[in-house]
Amino acid sequence: MVHKYKRKTNQGSWDKDVMQMAVNLCHAGESVKGTAKKYGLAYATLYRHIKSGKVTPKLGRFRPVFSEYEEIELMTYLKEMDSVFFGLTRDEFKNLAYTYAKKNNLSYPKSWDKYEKAGDDWLQSFLSRHTDITLRTAEATSVARAKGFNRHEVRRFYENLESLIDKYNIDASRCYNMDETGISTTSNKPPRVLSIKGKKQVGIIASAERGQLTTVIGCCNAAGSFLPPFLIFARKKMQPRLLDGAPPGTQGTCTPSGWTSGEVFLDWMHFFVEHVRPSADKKVLLLLDNHESHKYYPALEYASKNSVIILSLAPHTTHKMQPMDVAVYGPLKTYFEREINTFQKAHPGRIVNQYDVARLLSPAFLKSAVAINAVHGFERPGIWPVNKYAFGDEDFEPADVIAGRSSMNVSTVGLDSIQIIDIPDSAASSTPSPSLSQEYNSTVDPHAEIVLPPGKATICELSKPQPQVSVAPIVVSQESIKTSENIIHSEVCSIITLEPETVSLKAYSTLEPDATNINVMHPLKSDAMLPGTSKNTRCDDPPNPEPGCSNFHYSPGVLRPIPNPEKPITTRKRKLQKSEILTSTPIKEEQKLKFEKNAVNNISKKLNVESKKVSIKTTKKPVKIINNQRKLRNLKILYVFFAVKYILKKIIVQLKIGFDVAPVSDGVTKNVPLSKALEIIHVIIASLNF
Repeated sequence: MVHKYKRKTNQGSWDKDVMQMAVNLCHAGESVKGTAKKYGLAYATLYRHIKSGKVTPKLGRFRPVFSEYEEIELMTYLKEMDSVFFGLTRDEFKNLAYTYAKKNNLSYPKSWDKYEKAGDDWLQSFLSRHTDITLRTAEATSVARAKGFNRHEVRRFYENLESLIDKYNIDASRCYNMDETGISTTSNKPPRVLSIKGKKQVGIIASAERGQLTTVIGCCNAAGSFLPPFLIFARKKMQPRLLDGAPPGTQGTCTPSGWTSGEVFLDWMHFFVEHVRPSADKKVLLLLDNHESHKYYPALEYASKNSVIILSLAPHTTHKMQPMDVAVYGPLKTYFEREINTFQKAHPGRIVNQYDVARLLSPAFLKSAVAINAVHGFERPGIWPVNKYAFGDEDFEPADVIAGRSSMNVSTVGLDSIQIIDIPDSAASSTPSPSLSQEYNSTVDPHAEIVLPPGKATICELSKPQPQVSVAPIVVSQESIKTSENIIHSEVCSIITLEPETVSLKAYSTLEPDATNINVMHPLKSDAMLPGTSKNTRCDDPPNPEPGCSNFHYSPGVLRPIPNPEKPITTRKRKLQKSEILTSTPIKEEQKLKFEKNAVNNISKKLNVESKKVSIKTTKKPVKIINNQRKLRNLKILYVFFAVKYILKKIIVQLKIGFDVAPVSDGVTKNVPLSKALEIIHVIIASLNF
């Protein structure tokens, strides 16, 4: 389909601003002929525009569907929906344009009714008029990530960061960030290659269909210094030749899955302390995410003993706040993909395996681990130098929308806030009764319900500063809000003035009792001003409305509002994570109890497994049976040790609670009897199957 039409005439090629200047001069008293000659305009053309008062050229049989005012409203709606991660596709926007034109009784091509959406030509012309709107491939963002990046959690992180920097006098060279990323032995994003037009499929040789994962742990500080990478391979045993060709100082380890764990994090902490060498006088601040492996108690205890302060970021915010994610890992993966493609072309038919990863990672790491990337990574999220205002309101809008906290203030009146009640028709009158007028003009409680006369009423806001007060919903006398087919023009708007203490009805007209039209501001931002209107004025169209336009208006936000967040089906409440100083005493004690409990559970599981193995084995090999029995006895002893230690802690806690809190009716406390204490001990032992 042709979207670029060639102009077939020079008529109407004059500039709109030049025509407006000429018309203004003629209205000021200048001659029409002299002004036309001065600005290079045709005399008849200038004379016609002076008489009509319009300076918009009209050529051919095509007419714009929407005015400049309405297109700006559509464009603003597009931008705001995109900012809250509810962007519209091409078809969704064309459907919205059709509904917008139909609801507002605008003249549009008949072809729109066939598919109930605007045409491709209109969309292409709209995009050419508004060059800041383009079609983009959206990045999938999880609900947890969109909801997690909220004001409260981000503010808490900055407060913790500022307090630690001030308390320990941290400078840029002692503020570090650590993060993991995964790389694969196959190409995840092949490069773009030159090919022939019209070819259906363009391929490139890859190492394998699915590659092996290798985790890279990187670390840098706000001054631009990097630590050597720490690699985690997905295998059972570590081989020294896995690190052949790696960047200088690189170390590695192995896990069955290739992911990090608490034990691996402890190994990396030894690696970190060895390179950074913190001291009691110059403590080091380490920023990392809330992964469970980073809360491994032995690692936290080791960090505390070696003057390392660990601060966790706000949950689900690493894509915007973690320096390594923001400025380092993007270039690293791009360069690593290039190295894999170069390797495949240089060694055709050879499969990239784990022994090639370190060699391919080395040039990519040296290119991406540069000082400028590290400095920008700390500066952009406002970590160093500390800038708690690095993120604006637009960054928190998705979280507010998903959590049900819209950015609307009370001046926005939505269709959902309108309650419909039935009023007898006898209450309707062509002119308001004195009692009714007095009732509406009197001062009322702002929280009281307001009942309007039956019939169709257009509710709008005056062009006065809108107070942000809590106002009760407006009650309109209709069974339901009809569609635009039943909406009839109103001669006089029914205007309600919202003031801090009063609500008064200025005028209302006799209307058809078929429909009710509610004129509302945009539901996303009530202070979004549109050209040609004063603040909070939405009763009429823009100045000098074209003939046939109605006095009421449906905004795109009313026709297609933001989806309301659904309530969770389950009532189960998970413990929410937040930014914490992980090396502080309360957090360490909590992780210590969790670590000891897990140790007891693991020993119990292993004990059960070993018991089953011993019972299954026969007497053919008595030596092995004896060895297994010895192992089983040792495991039992170890299990008893951990179990007794855990039980004693529980007993102390329970007894302390029982002795301290046991009030009597007369206000005197008494001790818990010994039988009660023994009952507590019995319950604890029974719960552990000891």
